[in-house]
Amino acid sequence: MRDIEKFLDDMSCAPAQFIGGEWVRASSTLTVEDPSTGGQIGQIGAGDAQAVDMAVRAATDAMAPRRWGPAQRQDALLALARAIEEQAAILTVLESRDAGKPIFATSHIDIPAAAAVLRYYAGWAARLTGETVELAGPGDGVGYVLREPVGVVGQIIPWNYPLMGVAFKIGPALATGCACVLKPSELTSLSALWLARSLERCGVPAGYVNIVTGTGAQAGAALVAHPDVAKISFTGSTAVGRQIAAQAAGACKRVTVELGGKSPVIVMPDADLDRAAMAIAMNIFSHCGQTCSAGSRLIAHESVADDLARRVAHIGASMRMGPVDDPDTRLGPVISAIQRGRIAGHVDAALAAGARALCGGVVPDGPGYYYPPTVLCDVTPDMSALREEIFGPVLTVQSFASTDLDAIAAMANDTPYGLAAYVWTGNLAWAQGMARRIRAGSVRINAGGGGDMALPSGGMKMSGFGRENGRAGIEAYTELKSVAMLA
Repeated sequence: MRDIEKFLDDMSCAPAQFIGGEWVRASSTLTVEDPSTGGQIGQIGAGDAQAVDMAVRAATDAMAPRRWGPAQRQDALLALARAIEEQAAILTVLESRDAGKPIFATSHIDIPAAAAVLRYYAGWAARLTGETVELAGPGDGVGYVLREPVGVVGQIIPWNYPLMGVAFKIGPALATGCACVLKPSELTSLSALWLARSLERCGVPAGYVNIVTGTGAQAGAALVAHPDVAKISFTGSTAVGRQIAAQAAGACKRVTVELGGKSPVIVMPDADLDRAAMAIAMNIFSHCGQTCSAGSRLIAHESVADDLARRVAHIGASMRMGPVDDPDTRLGPVISAIQRGRIAGHVDAALAAGARALCGGVVPDGPGYYYPPTVLCDVTPDMSALREEIFGPVLTVQSFASTDLDAIAAMANDTPYGLAAYVWTGNLAWAQGMARRIRAGSVRINAGGGGDMALPSGGMKMSGFGRENGRAGIEAYTELKSVAMLA
């Protein structure tokens, strides 16, 4: 498409940050790769502390002079959602090339979901309220509680769902009246930069959304450290999230960190195996397992474990892996050569230690960073493939013999992570019992991956703290202020 090629040429010739409603030329650049070929498709600006400071100042100035009202915020978010839908054909291709996602996925999931997220948060803009309080002390005083924007928010998103990540961050920020400085992943910044071109015409005042591209070590670190940033919202790796949380705590910043996962998929003996197999395969293999909540540990009753594992492996092996612009492709590449090397390292180590691959397990020849769906049986607790987040299309298989819920939950909880879990059963008591016993931020019963915007999402243990989505996610962008008027 000509529009995309022109956009990529413009970004390469004059890489810029979007700050205060204007494009600010970057002093240095980063190369943008197409993961499906490994070739360069453009350049973006490499933001630094100076660019971050400019963006934070622009955000601060935007919030200072006037009140951006709830109705205006709602209208702006709805307009942004429409803009995404109007430009869906372009964004679908741009996201596919930048993130290595099959065009089928970006056209049916990523782009429509980004618009839906903004539309959902638009509904919150006019629904946030405070409350009046009858004072406990004597007299005729009046008390009330205001819910105010927390202030300037620094937002850092990963590379796996670029435009959806933008929507999930700026949606609640704008709904509550917070100005934000967004740092997309340096690996997938293009859709965020494209969306910036629509902000003004959609009614977002200059400075309310600023986009600084660059590495985490430079732009991300500067954003976390900036004294005028009131809140950090980070989605990404556990290692980086721990550093951010520690630094934010030292400055008493509000912080939400949604981190890694090693999510269990528990299959009881009465489960519908046809439904379960398809959902489990789509959950771990779609987008090559590059989803933090992907169900990567299959824990099934011994009466169904082998059959189920074979079914999932068959589905994975039959999924078409190929060029991302082919409408029939269902599996694209992983994001980078480094990421593919990590995946292969975990799998190779498991195979060398005695695990068996029912499918996959071998890096394919040819260009791009492809890795096939892989199902590993005969895994042991000491294997990194079982214990560490691989962030790839790799499913490990374990089994249990009894239906003792405490024992099954102990297997599921035997991980430092606690982001998500999945339970397959037709027994309501088993379903409810497992949901209460599993230590995870979300539990889905007889369902595959994906969440609902109305439900809070976030992790326990090393999967982070704080919540996004739903009322809890919105209120995380606000502060409470008590006001007492005494007679």
